[in-house]
Amino acid sequence: MKKKVEKEETREFATLLQSEKKRREETPERVEKSPEVIQEKQTPPRREALEANVLDELKSMKEIMMRLMENERLPKQLKPVQTYLEAQEFSHEIRSGVMAELMIKSKSYPTYTKEDAFEWMRQEFAKRIKNYPDIGIKKKKLRCFVGPTGVGKTTTIAKLAGHLLLKERQSVGLITSDTYRIAAVEQLRTYADILGIPLEVVQSPADLGQALANLSSCDVILMDTAGRNYQQYSYVSQLEELLSGQELSITLMLSLTHRYSDMKSITDNFHSLGISEVMMTKMDETKVRGPIFNLMEEYKLPISVLTTGQNVPDDMVTTTPDFLLDLVMRERVNV
Repeated sequence: MKKKVEKEETREFATLLQSEKKRREETPERVEKSPEVIQEKQTPPRREALEANVLDELKSMKEIMMRLMENERLPKQLKPVQTYLEAQEFSHEIRSGVMAELMIKSKSYPTYTKEDAFEWMRQEFAKRIKNYPDIGIKKKKLRCFVGPTGVGKTTTIAKLAGHLLLKERQSVGLITSDTYRIAAVEQLRTYADILGIPLEVVQSPADLGQALANLSSCDVILMDTAGRNYQQYSYVSQLEELLSGQELSITLMLSLTHRYSDMKSITDNFHSLGISEVMMTKMDETKVRGPIFNLMEEYKLPISVLTTGQNVPDDMVTTTPDFLLDLVMRERVNV
């Protein structure tokens, strides 16, 4: 009985794919032409039509896959992949895109295993990661760190300062505008004293200008900001006023212990500052990795650093394509 059901599922999927193939063949837009012909004869409206047709085809294939998933007709070898992606909280868009590719690929193999399916998943993420924003962009001398309260900005700044000072042999200066949180200045001052680097405290644009002048001999200046309620738009406006006219890069700090919906709200509210990169903290406090990739795909922002603990200047990892790909597979234990 079980084998009969599996055969019916395979037959239905094949029928759906055959219908889609027939639809494509009957669509005039799909007539194959050599690159030279397309280059010579294709007008801008024609290119737009082709692009729209490709998007329609991709959407159609995803819809086929989703219909099978909704009807619980996903091939049994692919179900563990689907379960894994859901458990890791990858977005609906990423899950449907990856699973659609796996469904199509599976039709080329009469027999395949769950392990084959996970290897195909790894290959699909390798393709996606190649298209992620480059984390190797040149940073500005002044690097300002923003984000909500409790995300770990001050500790991460201390880790980064230690890394730049001890491993990259750069001179580092610190600035803080966090005069709201009790003992915030003293916390950063303690780190500055341990590392033997200067610290400036600012409360206004004029203060910031003077602080930058005092730290002009430093190779890098890292600036801490108050971790207040990100939903208070006046806070973001105050930051815009404080940083106005400065040549700097903005690093958004997010915690992996937050829900992805909260990460999106935070990113949206700080977007007006001109975010250059994202650093994510507290990776050691959760096994969920999907939000890392969701953010990069949805906002096209590089995630340059992930922190894994409180030790300064350690417990900090600079991301690479290989590291990100390893993250995709790392929690795949007993799945």
